[in-house]
Amino acid sequence: MRRHHLAGDKAADPVAVARRVVGIHAQVAASAVAATRLRTKATAETIDSLLYEKRTLVRTWAARGTLHLLPAADFPLWTAAMSTRKRETTNSWLKYNGVTADQMADILAALPDVLGADPLTREELADAIIAATGHEDLRPPLTQGFGAILKPAAFRGLLCSGPPRGRNVTFVAPRHWLGDWQPPDTDQAVDRLATDHLGAFGPATPDEFARWFDLAPALAKKSFKRLDLAEVDLDGETTFLPHEHLPGLTGKHPAAAALLPAFDPYVTGSTRQLERIGAAGHKAAVSRPQGWISATVVVDGWIRGVWEPGDGGKPTITTFGTLPATVRKAVADLSTGG
Repeated sequence: MRRHHLAGDKAADPVAVARRVVGIHAQVAASAVAATRLRTKATAETIDSLLYEKRTLVRTWAARGTLHLLPAADFPLWTAAMSTRKRETTNSWLKYNGVTADQMADILAALPDVLGADPLTREELADAIIAATGHEDLRPPLTQGFGAILKPAAFRGLLCSGPPRGRNVTFVAPRHWLGDWQPPDTDQAVDRLATDHLGAFGPATPDEFARWFDLAPALAKKSFKRLDLAEVDLDGETTFLPHEHLPGLTGKHPAAAALLPAFDPYVTGSTRQLERIGAAGHKAAVSRPQGWISATVVVDGWIRGVWEPGDGGKPTITTFGTLPATVRKAVADLSTGG
């Protein structure tokens, strides 16, 4: 919780939050704001200013192919690491999304010419791509769903979110929007993100990092071998952590409790470990169908329940099982704003 700015010192600003938790899950905009406010007291207006005026944050498809807020300065790292994804070249992906390999190649080739610093809505971007490629049958996959056809372009740094236009999302070319950059070495980028992931969610294994990021497991294992990491025995399993965080595993810290919003990074980065961090027998209450991640109650690092807004602004809390007296008091304090 201290490493996530949920206990102890708050983060300096939303950019520092995004770097510390390795991306703020932004599939639901309100949840991204709530997660950031917990750690900095920043408002939605502050985040919008950083995204669309100062441009020190960027919103794009990132870890696990879901929308995140990332530090703009780290965007080249993410792009280099995400460029290892080749799912859009597989027949199963192409068939599921209703496009051909040639059409996808044409989309990626056309984007640098049709998208620049001027924001385009999804419909405007579809018009521009169709005009450039001649593939009129691309309109349905380009304009419908959750943007699956555009994700490979985001992974290559060819597009990111621009400022909303009313209720419509827009897209811009990162090289124009954020400034030009030279992509770093891919191995160096993967190593940096692996270190950052372990700093936020470790101790963990290479497979856990690979699942969190959506990286080929072989690349994750090679990265861990390149890095100088401390080994930690976790219930008989060898896991890894940057040496600087070892003292935090055994040091004593003040009690900490928090009500986390839906899709909080503390939980979205740990969905494979929910049984280990307090939700044993209650995982389905936290990680729900259609990818929904519940708002949770966390006490001293353990997920102790879920909550929803109640009458009069007080949360309605559902706890998991029988709790120790000290935890019950912490939960009671949260429910009354104490």
